[in-house]
Amino acid sequence: PGRHRAVLLRRTLNRRVDRATTHPDIGCVPDQALGRFWTIPNLLSLSRIALLPLWWHLMASTDPVSHQWGAALIVYGFISDALDGFIARRLNQVSGWGKVLDPVSDKLAAAVIGLFCLFHRGLPPLAWVAATARDLAILVLGWRRYRQSGILPVSANWGRYAALIWGVVLLVYAFDWRDAAGIAVWPAVIVYMLGALSYLGSRNRPVTSI
Repeated sequence: PGRHRAVLLRRTLNRRVDRATTHPDIGCVPDQALGRFWTIPNLLSLSRIALLPLWWHLMASTDPVSHQWGAALIVYGFISDALDGFIARRLNQVSGWGKVLDPVSDKLAAAVIGLFCLFHRGLPPLAWVAATARDLAILVLGWRRYRQSGILPVSANWGRYAALIWGVVLLVYAFDWRDAAGIAVWPAVIVYMLGALSYLGSRNRPVTSI
């Protein structure tokens, strides 16, 4: 009977993993597949984190040239974020660490840029608190799921779209286009929070998404 139950449990787990990996909006990385850490895509993600203090310093300056360098770092961030997945696939460097570092670096960048906008550009405090709390909650819930199941959640498409919208609003604030920013900020916060609700609604699935 014990062996029969073990076989049934193995088949059930296999079906759940198959169903998760074939879902169009969900991806997962098993615990043992975290893979290499020091890869080119992971270094790109780490570089985006490392450059955040320099970006803050440049954007806090009153020198227009410094703002141009800050804009150049933003462009680098977008390009590297877009290319790291392509490079990982092209060089066969896809890893679980990459699927962790990429969203973590994005969320950390959003928190830091949002904090800059809060201090220097008039971003409403409640908007920053709501967005940052949303990101922290998703990271904590994703970590708990990983600890419980050994499955590493990755981003769903809806979460990426919501993050892109919020990121654009933060950049509008960062470069002091306040009229446009004031109109867009609360719709962007709502979309961002709805992205979190869609994640929470899927928390009972075998594999969730961040």
